[in-house]
Amino acid sequence: MRKSRTLARFEEHSLALFAALVMGGSGAAVHAREHGSLVQAQLQQPAPRAARDEAHQRANAAFDRADADADGRLSRQEAQRLPAVAERFDEIDSDRDRFLSRDEFHQGIGH
Repeated sequence: MRKSRTLARFEEHSLALFAALVMGGSGAAVHAREHGSLVQAQLQQPAPRAARDEAHQRANAAFDRADADADGRLSRQEAQRLPAVAERFDEIDSDRDRFLSRDEFHQGIGH
C-alpha cells in the first residue's frame, strides 16, 4: 500500500508540474511572438497530439484518483489530494457550485 501511495503522490506532483509548465508556456509564446522572435515562438508551440492525448489521459487518471466518492466531480476536500488544484480551487470553480467538474478541472490545468 505504501508503494501505491508514493506512486500516486509522484503522479500528483507530476500533474502539478505539467500544469505549471503549460500555463507558463503559453505566456512565453505570446511574449516571443510580440517581440518578433519566431524561433522562440516556434519552440513554444503546443505539444504534438500524442503528447496532448497522453497528458489528457494522465489528468483524467489523477481526477479519478482524487474523486474519492466517484461522483464525477471534486469537492474542496477531494481536491486537497492535488495541491496545485487545491490552491486554485476557487479560481477553477467557474460556475461557483463548490465542486470541480471534469471540464473545469481540465480547463484549470490548461487542457
